[in-house]
Amino acid sequence: MLSQLNHWIEIAGVAADAMLLLRILQLKLHRTYFYITLACALGLIFDFAGVWFGIESRESIRIFLYSRFLYAVIYPAAAYDVWEEVATQVAKLRKFAMLRLAASLTLASIFGLFIASFAVSDDNGGDTLVATFAVILWAAVTTASLAFLWSMHRAVRAQKIVLPNNTAVWLLFYQLLLAGEVGACFLIIIGQQFNTFVTNRLDISLNLYGILIIAWCIWKLKALALDVPSAKEKASL
Repeated sequence: MLSQLNHWIEIAGVAADAMLLLRILQLKLHRTYFYITLACALGLIFDFAGVWFGIESRESIRIFLYSRFLYAVIYPAAAYDVWEEVATQVAKLRKFAMLRLAASLTLASIFGLFIASFAVSDDNGGDTLVATFAVILWAAVTTASLAFLWSMHRAVRAQKIVLPNNTAVWLLFYQLLLAGEVGACFLIIIGQQFNTFVTNRLDISLNLYGILIIAWCIWKLKALALDVPSAKEKASL
């Protein structure tokens, strides 16, 4: 029963991903937030593939694991993209914070590969190495990207920089999204200690959490001032 409910919630999650991407395109936010748009498009593709093949299928698991390596680039890029509307005001802060993020991810990748090498078995060494390294890298990327957003937020508040509506929305959205990703990663690591009933309930909670923050984001996003016809007319006068 819970497994079937989770399946329908996953379908609802795909629909929410599609609506968010359409909202971005409708408001023409992709012109400013390229990497965020790319992240939303990839999220839709991977979630759709997971539902299409079945979440517990071998194909879906492979897609999930290999997509973690892609997200190692996408999540930091999206976190960097959050600040595009105030890029000139936070240029130095963003550059310094991003350098720290890149350095921490480099060290985490080396450490993760070192740890993953000990998990290799004789029978299925390649798959075990990829799976272990993917989860470690995923945990490192989501945590580091979340820390990047928090540190940038503190610095921006300290300098009393007023954030535009969409910047504030994306900031909170990605903080909540990445926190959920950290929770999902933690669940994968310790999930074997729980029975199927508890695991299904946790999966349902995480999926509903994701749908809710996407719905909130869709509701809060607004068109940029430059994309409003009246604003263009005033600027040309």
